[in-house]
Amino acid sequence: MTARVAIVGLGRVGRGIIRSNFSQQSHGRFDIAVVCDVMPIEQVAYLLANDSTYGKPPFTVDCEHNYLHIGGNKVRYLRVDRRRDNPDDDSFSILRSLNLDVLIDATGTATIQDLRLLISQNVTKKVLCTWNVSGLDMSIVFGVNDQDFDADLHHVVAASTCTGNAFVPVADLLNKHYGIDYARIITIHPVLSDQRVLDGYHSVSQLGRMCTTSIVPTATNVDKSAVLVLPELQGKLDSISYRVPTSIVSAMDITVNLTRSTTQEECATLFKHASQHELADILQCEYGDWGHQKTSIDFLGNQHSCILLMNHLSLTNGKQLGLSIMHDNEMAYCCRILDVLGVIGSDS
Repeated sequence: MTARVAIVGLGRVGRGIIRSNFSQQSHGRFDIAVVCDVMPIEQVAYLLANDSTYGKPPFTVDCEHNYLHIGGNKVRYLRVDRRRDNPDDDSFSILRSLNLDVLIDATGTATIQDLRLLISQNVTKKVLCTWNVSGLDMSIVFGVNDQDFDADLHHVVAASTCTGNAFVPVADLLNKHYGIDYARIITIHPVLSDQRVLDGYHSVSQLGRMCTTSIVPTATNVDKSAVLVLPELQGKLDSISYRVPTSIVSAMDITVNLTRSTTQEECATLFKHASQHELADILQCEYGDWGHQKTSIDFLGNQHSCILLMNHLSLTNGKQLGLSIMHDNEMAYCCRILDVLGVIGSDS
């Protein structure tokens, strides 16, 4: 039976989930019964039908009264502010009659108390977050630890983060075969909506600088995301992020100190085998085209969690491994959210 789903928060990720869901199957991979946001429904339809990054979707979009028409599918729209001042607020009570299996919270603002309340108030059976909310029951990186999901124990679940999904499959592979003593992760990430188009106030001062003119150093939680899935790497990871004036596709430059010595050829063989077997559709080994390397925009729409640039794989002294990774930080992540939804929705 297809899981009945609600999506709360229709920013880049929320809309990306909708796009991926109805692009994979014309009637939807999952039954999205209702979507919620603070915007007027006409604005939601407009943004779904016109996307500056990916272009128009492969389905029609329209709206009428309180419903979105996506292809031949009718999806209810509820205009509501997800942020709660009163913890006992029951503003989502209208969803109770929809018999939801999973509510996807893509707002990035909810607290764990908010999310557990949705379950205790019988609004939904499970909650799936698009970020690692503090206090969650489990963070899932599909292809790595999804088999550990237990419906009796895990009720508020996260699909990790876009960078977590890019790094963790490779880290897990290396740690199992060679061991990881230490890894330094540098992410080169496109601009995000919290940055300023013109210089202005921001609680993180450098993110208030004009996003189109600077490379902006900032913190990233990719190391924390990884440890939630691979706790054995606690204390062994370090990270920093640079926001760059591009629209999509993130890159990662990683240096890993391995426990056991290996060869570059052995590493390359390991990655290639995994990409064809246990990490198929998750890991892509990229060699370029006709002897030429690709640029980040060439991976627009690529659904793999991690695209490993094999021409830049390097090994020094048998233990210091250099990795270059790219990934579509929106579409690939939204596809993984749907994969995680398939895991937790089937047990709801």
